[in-house]
Amino acid sequence: MRVPDNFLEGEIRNSFYVESMMKKVWAAQLEVLHEIDRICKKHNITYFADWGTLLGAVRHKGFIPWDDDMDITMKRQDYIKFCEVFPKETTELDLVTIYTEEWWNSLITRVVNGKRIRFDDEHLQKYHGCPWVIGLDIFIVDYVAPTQEDDEYTCEIIKIVSALVANIEENIYDDETIKAAAIEVEQMLNVKFDYSKPLENQLLRLIDRLNMMYTEEESTKIALMPDHAGPRPLDVYPKEYYSEAIEMPFEYTTIPVPVGYDAILKQKYGENYMTPIIANSSHEYPFYKKQKRELYSQMGIKI
Repeated sequence: MRVPDNFLEGEIRNSFYVESMMKKVWAAQLEVLHEIDRICKKHNITYFADWGTLLGAVRHKGFIPWDDDMDITMKRQDYIKFCEVFPKETTELDLVTIYTEEWWNSLITRVVNGKRIRFDDEHLQKYHGCPWVIGLDIFIVDYVAPTQEDDEYTCEIIKIVSALVANIEENIYDDETIKAAAIEVEQMLNVKFDYSKPLENQLLRLIDRLNMMYTEEESTKIALMPDHAGPRPLDVYPKEYYSEAIEMPFEYTTIPVPVGYDAILKQKYGENYMTPIIANSSHEYPFYKKQKRELYSQMGIKI
């Protein structure tokens, strides 16, 4: 992609200073988005900007100045198709999911421009001087159970399995206690785990199957099921909100947003979502500080 003159320079946006390296990260992320967009258009796959990327598209016509990542959403069938065609379409990017990497402990899929920091000329030229591992997150929205009773039951099952995953991650219980809880899940859901393989990964795959229990024909609503079953139970939308994508300006390119973007943003961020508020990130800002520390540590340099 051609980057406009001066885009990679640091600047103040909404009283927030965006340093030059962050601008390079943004440009690199847009390169990844550009490739994803090419694949999706070739295979008739629909995707949408989501979370801070959606808010940035609508409010800033680009990145939120204090944001350092990109988020998109796909409906389940589009996501399945994307994962099928992705390896055949690109060798430059990597798809990181619970199905491609046993160590990956998230239901969020990531598309990254490699798995190591690179300072070679080819990479730096391609990604506008950004050496860090960058990419974007793909969230999956699924259809909600058609009745309140079925929805509550599905969410409760997802919570139970998710709690077991959290206990494994936090190392709260010993292995025997974890296995006993896993056996209860097996009996409850008529599944079988292979205890010679990572249990956390198998549990996450089970949650993924639970998330996709219902089809578009059965339901009138759509949700990011891990959130709906967990910290954001009211985060459910009429499926019509995601029935169509609208292209909106985003920095020096465009990005598709769901046709119901206004109602979605009001529900996610409140009625006054168009008023910028500098908010804390869910992770260390900027994210590449962690990569820089790890790089310096390997080099024996203290910072």
